[in-house]
Amino acid sequence: MNGMHDPHEPLNRAARRSAMYLRCRPYDPQEAEYVRSTMEHLAHRLALPHPTVYADHGLSTRGPLPALASLLTAAERGWVDVVLVPGPFVFSLDDRAAAETVERLARAGCEVVEAPGRVVRPVGAFRDAPDHRRLAAAAVPAPFPDGGAVVSGVL
Repeated sequence: MNGMHDPHEPLNRAARRSAMYLRCRPYDPQEAEYVRSTMEHLAHRLALPHPTVYADHGLSTRGPLPALASLLTAAERGWVDVVLVPGPFVFSLDDRAAAETVERLARAGCEVVEAPGRVVRPVGAFRDAPDHRRLAAAAVPAPFPDGGAVVSGVL
């Protein structure tokens, strides 16, 4: 297993400390707020307490990520049990580096839970012809399809 939570196993409901890690680049305040509220909704659906937010909005993974460093420290000290993310890409756009961060969190005893689907804020009004509405709707999948939260084991 690669450190991500197995979608066929229930979450450890005894976990009392949850966090979310967010990184929106380039920074878009509306997108950041949408993703944050989506992660809060996911925490609620998983019966987790309100997550602590760790965010490195606007920062590249090539430079220091202070909130990620703080999250890793909190996890390694046992202060976080579950980390919610829109996808492992928030840790790094390099799949190997993202997987290393997921593994580091798993070694610290954290379950890393990825939101199902692609978490994208719907933009614009669907005022075009019916064909365009169908295409636009298909491009923005619902963040919580029936079946609840799932976690990708593929990075």
